[in-house]
Amino acid sequence: MSARIVAAVEIRGWWAVLVLLWLATLTSFGLQELAAAAVLALPAAWAGRVGRLAVQGNWRPPDRIAQLLAALPGAIMSDSWAVLSAAARGRPVGRFEEDELDAETDARRRAGRAALITGVLSATPGSVVIDADNDGLLMHVLATPMTRLRRMFGG
Repeated sequence: MSARIVAAVEIRGWWAVLVLLWLATLTSFGLQELAAAAVLALPAAWAGRVGRLAVQGNWRPPDRIAQLLAALPGAIMSDSWAVLSAAARGRPVGRFEEDELDAETDARRRAGRAALITGVLSATPGSVVIDADNDGLLMHVLATPMTRLRRMFGG
């Protein structure tokens, strides 16, 4: 594939993610918001590619990306309910946890998996990734029931 096609595909990917992120934060949906998301995501998508190239980022997403993203909505709902319930009962208790990532020989795939997993796990109300390296993740988790998403990573 030519470099221009690769760049166009990457920028379109960034654009789609950014538009969806914008739309996910809305309390009411309108045509103006869709237009604003579409227009403002373009320079941000370009900046995402330029930034990735500046840091020489060359990562690939994990093979189980569909399973990971499919488990996210359920984890968000489950964690939201658990966090609200814990807050209603009193001060929620949290702890630090270290989770190992599966061994991966390809450095690009390992970095891509760590980046995606960091973002997805931090998107849930019950956990935030504090540090990620080649071997695992350091997370702060609230005392909430284990979700399918967390079980996928040995949490």
